[in-house]
Amino acid sequence: MRAEPKEPRFDRRRCLAGLAAGGLLAVTRGRELRAAALPEDRFFAIFRKGERIGTHRVTFVAANGGLVVRHEIDVLVTLAFIPVYRFEQRVEDLWREGRLVATDAETDENGRRSTVRVRERAGRLVCEGPLGVRDAPLGTMNDLSYWNVAIVRQRGVIDCQQGELEPLALEGGERDQVTVAGRPVAARRWRMNPEGERGGEVWYDEAGRIVKAVVRTGGEVLDYRLLV
Repeated sequence: MRAEPKEPRFDRRRCLAGLAAGGLLAVTRGRELRAAALPEDRFFAIFRKGERIGTHRVTFVAANGGLVVRHEIDVLVTLAFIPVYRFEQRVEDLWREGRLVATDAETDENGRRSTVRVRERAGRLVCEGPLGVRDAPLGTMNDLSYWNVAIVRQRGVIDCQQGELEPLALEGGERDQVTVAGRPVAARRWRMNPEGERGGEVWYDEAGRIVKAVVRTGGEVLDYRLLV
């Protein structure tokens, strides 16, 4: 008798898959975001136990009076060529004056679909998701905002799958070196939720661009490697 494949213990909501969301130039002068600083599109591969299981593509355009950031995340885990886990997410964010003001997120996790909608209203962010309506202070980022190095000062992020406000703590910032596309890159390493059950590390280069991330959650380790 052949044993049934065991589904990987992923917890997407806490996984902060958006760690690999960027390579975007950090906003270094207050909240000013100029057209000249429009970043190049980025493409990350996601690895689990040395096997490539997915991708995270991010594109950036100047539109709607601000910066539109689009995320495409596709993950597929197989066991003996049998699909045991599938995750797809499409998210579009609108940033104005260095702040997130709108999010539209569609997620499909193993056939379970969810929609999250965030809008700025009366100086707050109103989040509509599967668990109801929540609000958060204007200036709060979502869990796909790691392209912006200013996230290291956040104490919470909006989960793009459920619309909940999740706690966040980052510490560190020490100098380090990582390998990107076969070349060494000077970077600073930050530890995420070091006291929590779920956490990891994220690295930014000297220009404030995310260049690598490792996420640990539910007994799994996910490695995000920058391709473009």
